[in-house]
Amino acid sequence: MNIRTRLWRAFIALMALSAIALQGALAWGVSWAVTNQQWISDRAIARQFVPDQALQHYVTDASLTAEGEVYLYASLPQIVPAGEFDRYCSRDEPGIGVLGCYRLGEKRIYLYDVTDERLEAMEPVIAAHEMLHAAWDRFSQEEKDALGLLLEEALAALPSDHPMYERIANYEAHDVTSRIPELYSLMGTEVESLPAALEAHYSRFIADRQAVVALAKQVYDIFDNFGAEVQHIVDDLSDRSDIIDALKATYESDAAILGADISVYNDRVARYNDGEDVAGANKFDQERDNLIARQAELAAERDTILELIDEYNALLDQLNFLNDQLTELNQGINIKLETKESIGETEVVD
Repeated sequence: MNIRTRLWRAFIALMALSAIALQGALAWGVSWAVTNQQWISDRAIARQFVPDQALQHYVTDASLTAEGEVYLYASLPQIVPAGEFDRYCSRDEPGIGVLGCYRLGEKRIYLYDVTDERLEAMEPVIAAHEMLHAAWDRFSQEEKDALGLLLEEALAALPSDHPMYERIANYEAHDVTSRIPELYSLMGTEVESLPAALEAHYSRFIADRQAVVALAKQVYDIFDNFGAEVQHIVDDLSDRSDIIDALKATYESDAAILGADISVYNDRVARYNDGEDVAGANKFDQERDNLIARQAELAAERDTILELIDEYNALLDQLNFLNDQLTELNQGINIKLETKESIGETEVVD
């Protein structure tokens, strides 16, 4: 056998080994594709999805990573006007604002169209929130269980007065199974400080999580400031009402006593004019002057009360204006409010 023949056979052998290796790779590829159909489908759908300008802004403002963008777009997100939103994401509890939902059966995201300019910062936050629901839907049960432990630990580490406790309680009251999935999306978009393991996890989907948290805080601060101002006025009105009520009680008592004293005086004067010998008639002028002085003091009391009532009612008008503004803000984030008993104006003293 010459050298050329040996080389040729070696080449044939090498080709055979390569063919076997290629067949193995193809078999592995088929197996991987079968077990990762959702991964392939998500990227195919996301690649074909054409986002409008608003959605592109959400992705940018929420600083979604390429993977986060895939899960958002693979969910075929739709921004829905207020009048149609309940067809997709319905929830009737008063005081609960629903701005988006991820529908498991459809694997689709629906987002409420926030039209109040003061609240627009919430839109990319909700987009990121719902994107995380889509990501959660793709996790294995083992991944969910591990994340659930981390999330519960992170929640327990928050201060006892942190609003997240109330937030998650509201979700649980509506659906007890929603605790961990909602905690996953809420903690990722609204809690500033998280354990390193969670921060590393969320970085897969959100490049700058603090930017998203800041957007959420910007909107919540608006409500907090309105709420603080409303509460300050309510407390002020309550204090003023107590003062006015006390002054009115004193005024009414003084007026009743003065009225009785005037009646006695007038009766005595009438009897004196009829010729009856009335004791102390020589002091009628002094008594009259005293009654007139008391009338003037009572009138001053009334003026003071009326002035306080005017101030009270002006403050009440301010409260009603703030309440109207707060109602607009709540409606802007799709919150259905309970009807509250209003505070009435203080009446003028008669």
